[in-house]
Amino acid sequence: MKKIVFLILTTVILTSCEQKAKFDFKFADQEQVISCSEDYNALLNEALYSFENDLYTKYDSINKSKTKAYGAFIYRGMDGSAKYDEIMTENTHPLVQKLIAENILIKDKAPSHLNYEHPAVQCVVNNIKDEELKNTIQALIDTKTMNPKLFNSRFRNFGRNADKDRYLALFIGLDGYYQQILNIMPQELPTY
Repeated sequence: MKKIVFLILTTVILTSCEQKAKFDFKFADQEQVISCSEDYNALLNEALYSFENDLYTKYDSINKSKTKAYGAFIYRGMDGSAKYDEIMTENTHPLVQKLIAENILIKDKAPSHLNYEHPAVQCVVNNIKDEELKNTIQALIDTKTMNPKLFNSRFRNFGRNADKDRYLALFIGLDGYYQQILNIMPQELPTY
């Protein structure tokens, strides 16, 4: 009898843990514009669309202009002074947790929580269209001197290209938004 009760409890616990670990992809119906490893494609596309949705919600909810939304965000986002808690929507925190679980984001890492050596991040960097920018980012990664603050004014010029270069848009989201959210987690996160 004790064995049966133990097996039932174990099954219930394992089932509930699996349910907590599942991530709800809110933008799975959107065009999959990021193509890296099959293991990360869905997550990277979700990160891109969720980031842009957060920007639209905060900066241009009526027209949903990428140029306007990115332009309003980039300078403060890349230097870490944006009001992330005001930009975030209810999908942001679970997405950040998923990025941490996949080791794309790393807690307690400075100056950036983004794991630049992760294959998914390397894929994003390698597919940025602007060769000079891509080479600069890669050189900083290779020398372990990459810091998003180095790009706050440089990316301002590239914000208008976010709709044409989706990998650049995702890199801005990963380095200027998601990794910065770890600096306010969990004590300052808004509740929904």
